[in-house]
Amino acid sequence: MKKKWMRCLAAVSLIVTMGAGTGAVPQAHEEEMAGKSGGGISEIQTLAPETEQETTEEKGTEAASTETPKIKGTETTERQETGSTQRKAKKPVKKKMLSENGQTLLDVSQGDIRITENGATGGGLSQNETSLNPKGYWITGTTTSNNIEVLEGVETDITLDNVSITIGEVDTTTSKWDCINVSHADVTITLVGENRLICNSGSSADGFSGSTGAALAKDGMDGTLTIQCENAGIEGHRCNSSCGSLLAEGNPDIWHVGAIGSTLRNIADKKNCGFSNLTIKGGNIEAYAGLHTAGIGSACVSERGGGGYTSNIRISGGNIKATGTDKGSGIGSGYGNTVDGIYISGGYVEARGGANAPGIGASYGGGNMDTKNIQVSGGDTVVVAIGDEATSMPGIGSAGGNDKVSNVTAAPDFGYQGYIQDGTSLTDYTFVDGTPFQENTAIEVGKFYTKVYFGPFRDTNQIEKDTKEQIGANHVISKTGGEAFTKEQLKGLTKVTGKQENGTDFSMDDLRFEFPEQIEAINKAKAEKKLGEYPLVFTTPNGTKTTVKVCLKAEGTDAAKVDPEHLEVTIGANSFSKETGGLTLTADDVRTLSSVQGKDAEGTTYKDEHLIPNEKELKAINDAKTAGKAGKFELTFTSPDKKSVKITVSLHGEYDKIVQDADSGEMIKAKHIISKTSGAPFTKEQLKELSRVKAVTGDDSVIETDLITFPKQEQIEKLNEAKASKKTGEFELTFAAPDGTEATVTVYLTEEGLDGAAQGSGKPSCGADSVSHPTGGNSFGEEELTELCRARGKDENGDNAILKIDEEQLRKLNEAKAAGKTGTFDVTFTMEDGPRVKVAVALTGEHTVTFDTDGGQDAPGAQTVTGGKEASQPEEPKKAGYLFEGWYYTDAEGNEVKWDFNTLVHENLTLKAKWKKKAEGTTSKEETTTAAKKPKKEKEKKPKKKSKTSWNYREVAERRARKKTGEGWGTAEEGTAQTGEESKVMWIICFMAGAAGVMTGVARRRKQR
Repeated sequence: MKKKWMRCLAAVSLIVTMGAGTGAVPQAHEEEMAGKSGGGISEIQTLAPETEQETTEEKGTEAASTETPKIKGTETTERQETGSTQRKAKKPVKKKMLSENGQTLLDVSQGDIRITENGATGGGLSQNETSLNPKGYWITGTTTSNNIEVLEGVETDITLDNVSITIGEVDTTTSKWDCINVSHADVTITLVGENRLICNSGSSADGFSGSTGAALAKDGMDGTLTIQCENAGIEGHRCNSSCGSLLAEGNPDIWHVGAIGSTLRNIADKKNCGFSNLTIKGGNIEAYAGLHTAGIGSACVSERGGGGYTSNIRISGGNIKATGTDKGSGIGSGYGNTVDGIYISGGYVEARGGANAPGIGASYGGGNMDTKNIQVSGGDTVVVAIGDEATSMPGIGSAGGNDKVSNVTAAPDFGYQGYIQDGTSLTDYTFVDGTPFQENTAIEVGKFYTKVYFGPFRDTNQIEKDTKEQIGANHVISKTGGEAFTKEQLKGLTKVTGKQENGTDFSMDDLRFEFPEQIEAINKAKAEKKLGEYPLVFTTPNGTKTTVKVCLKAEGTDAAKVDPEHLEVTIGANSFSKETGGLTLTADDVRTLSSVQGKDAEGTTYKDEHLIPNEKELKAINDAKTAGKAGKFELTFTSPDKKSVKITVSLHGEYDKIVQDADSGEMIKAKHIISKTSGAPFTKEQLKELSRVKAVTGDDSVIETDLITFPKQEQIEKLNEAKASKKTGEFELTFAAPDGTEATVTVYLTEEGLDGAAQGSGKPSCGADSVSHPTGGNSFGEEELTELCRARGKDENGDNAILKIDEEQLRKLNEAKAAGKTGTFDVTFTMEDGPRVKVAVALTGEHTVTFDTDGGQDAPGAQTVTGGKEASQPEEPKKAGYLFEGWYYTDAEGNEVKWDFNTLVHENLTLKAKWKKKAEGTTSKEETTTAAKKPKKEKEKKPKKKSKTSWNYREVAERRARKKTGEGWGTAEEGTAQTGEESKVMWIICFMAGAAGVMTGVARRRKQR
């Protein structure tokens, strides 16, 4: 046996050894798929040695990549593929360097750079590209002889990395006029490091010259040019000194040499004149122009020469400084060209015009001088525009005067407010009227130094014009009720702030409450759950004041629970009531009616249109309103921050009867009246008031109530007679309009409720009648019981109101009804926030009273008793040896109680005789009195189990058969072994144990042998 196992182990070892020692070793390669996270084994290959040629090529690439360590570029080798399916060595064709971002590396110091639709040429390339690099071009180098051009129709990205180009000379005869020219192309320039473009291509005298250029030239009204820093795409980025820069300078002593814009040499060419579609997203940019030229804009007389002008300049970031010269704006035009479209939405912009030119806008000259569609917007945007003081040029506007200016505005972003300064310097200025402003505002200035900027929003602001001292604060929106406001909370919630004359901020302690008693009034109103707007005045030490409102709402956020150091979104609104019928309510309607207001987490008040009512809820309200229905409806408003407030909209004025004459159009409508019967009679005036009767003519003119009549006087007499005699019921009442249109309503006189004649109009009313109903059967539903009791209600507007039944009373009534009991039960009907009425509901029926003599003789017959009546006392029964003590019943608590035949019967009843045994000698207490209890039953004797079970083979066979068929194995008697069975099992176990011992001994002897 042992040898067999040894042989098996040896065989397994041999197989494993052979398997491990043969064949090549497979190796798993983990490859991470592009665009997918994670990794994993994606390919299994047999390792093969690298070919010598491949190794050599890789070493060559590595060596080439170290040639320009400053750029950290990599060298790519373009190879020529063969048609073979096997791997073969590939022949190098040409080499070029790539930057880390995949752009082609070019060096302008190595030659002119031209970027065409077929790729780049020059710039140090050993061989021209045959296709345009989709990732663009990374350009470096310093030169005084070479330049860069992007040809027409090309779309590309360029990175300028510390490029310095100086080009041209006065009255040059060469064709290298511009440092960089991107005309009719779509180019994005990213600035890295310090870049300088200096252009000297201009004229020595005024007049047209075909040899003029620009530092960064873009001729024509087509194509696009975007300038940005490396971080322009990062949200919230603001440029600083670490961002890339660009100096674009046209020699200021030379005529018509541009900085960033179009060139004079092409003004007569319609295709190539004018300047448009410039976007600046970031970077530190300075632009200085030559004579008669804008720092950024179209060249002199472009509009007069070829119809070109300045259009669509957009600045969204960066720090830009643009300076023009005589008849050249900082940003705008040279010599009077139209300026249409300058949009500044971010960054810091400083634009200074030369003589006869504004800082931003159209300069003086032979063009139209129109300045239009200039907009300054944003939150952190700052624009400083300086016109020429000597020639009275505005900071922003037109050299041709305000008549040439249109749609020049400033608009703060949400959460900000705008400021416009008009003056002669940064310190000598006044704020224009309306500052600070929160909406789009026209920029109209009269002086040459203009500053437009934005600051954090405040609901109220005050600027003292002489000292320029400022104070501002926000309104507070809060749910009424609850805790009081502290002074510190109110300062934090209002975000009150102020600036001194020198522009520094006041401390929080300097800003105080002008009237401390206002805080007391606010907190008193809040504690009393009042609604409304309460004033709160803040003041500076010098007396500059601003007033805010604390708005207490019925629903919303309790601002007293908000931490003023960590503001949160707040919203509040009031429930409102509106007459039903007529036109639907718009979103603006419900905003106005609810006085909904909200603030974001910065304390900025949302505009009304930002608070959105729930569409489905508003539709349900309008469906009911247009159908003339009354009722109460929920309406939820939600702010942009998903904060919501829920209010109740009550529609009232639902009329029970509306009649309109088809011919005349005259209409009359009225409501039913509910009143308790008895009391004073109704007057005609009371009936008109209680019914809210109204009538209109065919042209919808309201008919005076005095002109509405009662055409059936007998109805009023019958009604009042019934009321005086305490009758209940329904009584018709007819009204008539002047042209005879009639409407008939019902006056409900009820047993219980409010007396309409005493109540008058404008108050809720309800009424109901006490009723009887057979007991037994199904339980009452609320609607069924309301109808049975003729319960009705009207709210303060006379609209039909929903009545609720006291739940506990309804439960008790239905339990009695289900049990077949009779009796009278209180039922109370209640209106929401209104009166209540209580009536009695009597359950009627007959009951059976049976008598149990408990072994006695002369048993009385059963009695049928009407619910609420008494049962008749029968003759006493007889029982030998006992004295009759009376008839007893068992109450709800299980106690035996003697029946009083004066008691009213309200349910089926069994009365049992109680006996007392007559005295005979000495007996125990138990023997003398027999309670009305059932005699105890004797315990059934169970057959004794057999002490032994006769267990023969026949029985075993039968049991096995039953087990197979699933029969006869469910009892303990059959399924459990008895004492005799257990002893036999033990013998079998002992026998098997002995046999096992014998076998073990035999095995040991064999081993010893």
